[in-house]
Amino acid sequence: MVNLIIKDILIQKKTLLFTFFYTIFISICFYLANSSDLGLYVLAPILNTYMHIINAVNYDDKNKSEIVLNSLPLNREDVVIAKYISIFIFAIIQIIYSILIGLIGKAAGLPIYNISISLFDIGSVFTSIGIFSAIFFPLYFKFGAIKMRIFNAILFIIIFIVPMNGISYVTENPNNVFVHKFNLFINNTSNFTINSVVLITGLILFMISLTVSIRIYNNKEF
Repeated sequence: MVNLIIKDILIQKKTLLFTFFYTIFISICFYLANSSDLGLYVLAPILNTYMHIINAVNYDDKNKSEIVLNSLPLNREDVVIAKYISIFIFAIIQIIYSILIGLIGKAAGLPIYNISISLFDIGSVFTSIGIFSAIFFPLYFKFGAIKMRIFNAILFIIIFIVPMNGISYVTENPNNVFVHKFNLFINNTSNFTINSVVLITGLILFMISLTVSIRIYNNKEF
């Protein structure tokens, strides 16, 4: 399993270099638009990890890696689990990129990088990536990389654009009845409780997705 994870990382050495500079680009653009550190510590790691996931499955499809892997004495469950683990390794790498860029920028006295990363930022990255992978991988193992190109656009809209628009709507419409009730719930609930509910829900969804993906892959013919 470890070798499978290393394989997904090594095939993306150029992408890893690209995402370092892309993180700088995103952080600057997002700060100029919103004066926020979300571009550096949340948006960039999420988008870059998403890029790694898509590149990994496209590489496997292009090189018929699944056929080769299934001709080897490998447990099919290990192939699936390795895919799920690799995305979190990519997320960790991207978070480290953000921290390094933030530290360098702060040392250089750039106002864009005055804010440090928080546990909320890290949790947001892992939660978003976890939800995305929980939806993406069962569909990928069922339909393959080519058919997933259509789903990718839909998933991107659902997971990234909808929440961002939702946050903007809540911010701009505080007097809306539903927004008001939502704000009351948030204000009267501790951060620990909210984070715990989100984490537990994410873990349950992740485990269900992993189980479904393993079942699909075990029954798949190559």
